[in-house]
Amino acid sequence: MSPLLEAILEKSLLFDSMGLLGLVLLLAAALKLARVHRSWGSTVLALGAASLLCVRLYFLLAPHFMNDDLLLAIGPLGISLTIALPPLMLTFGLGGIVWGLWGHERLLDARTRR
Repeated sequence: MSPLLEAILEKSLLFDSMGLLGLVLLLAAALKLARVHRSWGSTVLALGAASLLCVRLYFLLAPHFMNDDLLLAIGPLGISLTIALPPLMLTFGLGGIVWGLWGHERLLDARTRR
Protein backbone atom coordinates (compact mmCIF):
# COMPACT_ATOMS: atom_id res chain seq x y z
CA MET A 1 0.00 0.00 0.00
CA SER A 2 1.33 3.45 -0.83
CA PRO A 3 2.21 5.76 2.08
CA LEU A 4 -0.31 8.39 0.94
CA LEU A 5 -3.17 5.91 0.77
CA GLU A 6 -2.15 4.50 4.15
CA ALA A 7 -2.17 8.00 5.68
CA ILE A 8 -5.61 8.71 4.22
CA LEU A 9 -7.23 5.44 5.24
CA GLU A 10 -5.54 4.35 8.45
CA LYS A 11 -4.54 7.64 10.02
CA SER A 12 -7.80 9.46 9.21
CA LEU A 13 -6.13 12.27 7.26
CA LEU A 14 -9.21 12.70 5.08
CA PHE A 15 -11.58 13.06 8.04
CA ASP A 16 -9.25 15.46 9.84
CA SER A 17 -8.88 17.57 6.70
CA MET A 18 -12.62 17.72 6.09
CA GLY A 19 -13.25 18.58 9.75
CA LEU A 20 -10.79 21.45 9.62
CA LEU A 21 -12.21 22.65 6.32
CA GLY A 22 -15.73 22.62 7.77
CA LEU A 23 -14.65 24.63 10.79
CA VAL A 24 -12.83 27.15 8.58
CA LEU A 25 -15.96 27.55 6.44
CA LEU A 26 -18.10 27.99 9.56
CA LEU A 27 -15.70 30.64 10.85
CA ALA A 28 -15.68 32.45 7.50
CA ALA A 29 -19.49 32.46 7.35
CA ALA A 30 -19.72 33.73 10.93
CA LEU A 31 -17.22 36.51 10.22
CA LYS A 32 -19.21 37.53 7.15
CA LEU A 33 -22.41 37.62 9.22
CA ALA A 34 -20.65 39.72 11.86
CA ARG A 35 -19.44 42.17 9.24
CA VAL A 36 -22.70 42.45 7.29
CA HIS A 37 -25.30 42.44 10.08
CA ARG A 38 -23.18 43.81 12.93
CA SER A 39 -24.98 41.63 15.46
CA TRP A 40 -23.60 40.39 18.76
CA GLY A 41 -24.90 36.92 17.94
CA SER A 42 -22.76 36.55 14.86
CA THR A 43 -19.72 37.80 16.78
CA VAL A 44 -20.28 35.16 19.47
CA LEU A 45 -20.78 32.59 16.70
CA ALA A 46 -17.43 33.57 15.17
CA LEU A 47 -15.68 33.32 18.55
CA GLY A 48 -17.17 29.88 19.13
CA ALA A 49 -16.07 28.68 15.70
CA ALA A 50 -12.56 30.05 16.27
CA SER A 51 -12.40 28.28 19.62
CA LEU A 52 -13.42 24.96 18.07
CA LEU A 53 -10.89 25.41 15.27
CA CYS A 54 -8.05 26.11 17.72
CA VAL A 55 -8.88 23.07 19.83
CA ARG A 56 -9.18 20.83 16.77
CA LEU A 57 -5.77 21.98 15.58
CA TYR A 58 -4.37 21.34 19.07
CA PHE A 59 -5.77 17.79 19.08
CA LEU A 60 -4.26 17.13 15.67
CA LEU A 61 -0.84 18.61 16.39
CA ALA A 62 -0.34 17.70 20.07
CA PRO A 63 0.86 14.13 19.44
CA HIS A 64 3.65 15.56 17.28
CA PHE A 65 5.06 18.09 19.76
CA MET A 66 4.01 16.89 23.24
CA ASN A 67 6.95 14.90 24.57
CA ASP A 68 8.60 14.35 27.94
CA ASP A 69 10.99 17.29 27.49
CA LEU A 70 8.15 19.72 26.85
CA LEU A 71 6.11 18.39 29.77
CA LEU A 72 9.13 18.76 32.04
CA ALA A 73 9.68 22.31 30.80
CA ILE A 74 6.10 23.52 31.36
CA GLY A 75 5.81 22.03 34.84
CA PRO A 76 2.76 20.86 36.76
CA LEU A 77 0.69 23.99 36.08
CA GLY A 78 1.31 23.73 32.34
CA ILE A 79 0.43 20.04 32.35
CA SER A 80 -2.81 20.85 34.18
CA LEU A 81 -3.61 23.49 31.56
CA THR A 82 -2.93 21.12 28.68
CA ILE A 83 -5.39 18.68 30.25
CA ALA A 84 -8.12 21.13 31.31
CA LEU A 85 -8.09 23.80 28.61
CA PRO A 86 -9.09 21.79 25.50
CA PRO A 87 -12.38 20.40 26.92
CA LEU A 88 -13.18 23.83 28.34
CA MET A 89 -12.59 25.48 24.95
CA LEU A 90 -14.68 22.80 23.23
CA THR A 91 -17.54 23.47 25.64
CA PHE A 92 -17.37 27.25 25.24
CA GLY A 93 -16.93 26.91 21.47
CA LEU A 94 -20.04 24.80 21.05
CA GLY A 95 -21.95 27.02 23.47
CA GLY A 96 -20.81 30.11 21.56
CA ILE A 97 -22.01 28.68 18.28
CA VAL A 98 -25.43 27.78 19.67
CA TRP A 99 -25.83 31.06 21.55
CA GLY A 100 -24.60 33.03 18.53
CA LEU A 101 -27.08 31.35 16.20
CA TRP A 102 -29.88 32.02 18.67
CA GLY A 103 -28.87 35.68 19.12
CA HIS A 104 -28.50 36.30 15.41
CA GLU A 105 -31.87 34.69 14.70
CA ARG A 106 -33.49 36.94 17.33
CA LEU A 107 -31.91 40.01 15.73
CA LEU A 108 -33.19 39.07 12.28
CA ASP A 109 -36.62 38.29 13.71
CA ALA A 110 -36.75 41.70 15.43
CA ARG A 111 -35.72 43.47 12.22
CA THR A 112 -38.44 41.78 10.17
CA ARG A 113 -41.15 42.68 12.71
CA ARG A 114 -40.52 46.42 12.35
